[in-house]
Amino acid sequence: MRIELQGMEALMQNLLNLPLEEAEENKALNAAAKIVKEAVIEEAPEDDGTLKKNIKAKRAKDGEAKVHTGAAYHSHIVEFGRSAGSKYALKNGKRQLVTWGATAPNPFFTRGLEKSKPAAIDKMAEEIKKAKKL
Repeated sequence: MRIELQGMEALMQNLLNLPLEEAEENKALNAAAKIVKEAVIEEAPEDDGTLKKNIKAKRAKDGEAKVHTGAAYHSHIVEFGRSAGSKYALKNGKRQLVTWGATAPNPFFTRGLEKSKPAAIDKMAEEIKKAKKL
């Protein structure tokens, strides 16, 4: 059995050209951002809870929703790692050498994003279909 669809490109173009209100678009973006946020939290490494608690989804505005790490200022070090190093710093009024070891990268954010892309796209499509009663 063979199935062939003709006119799929034209159909997709028509769907893309549907007039979409900003509120409808934002609702779809927020739903997709929530899915991405949950996937990133799932992929985040176990720590004292700071990292997982601070992964946030910023509400959609002007056609853009953001998932970010909020106040977890160390998240970029976890994601990308760092090399070992040392520097002099003042401690109790004295100049002392501070050293730190290397940290291997753990790209939890990238893994969560890549894992959730299909589900987020499907959720956006579902929300748009609901809004347009398709």
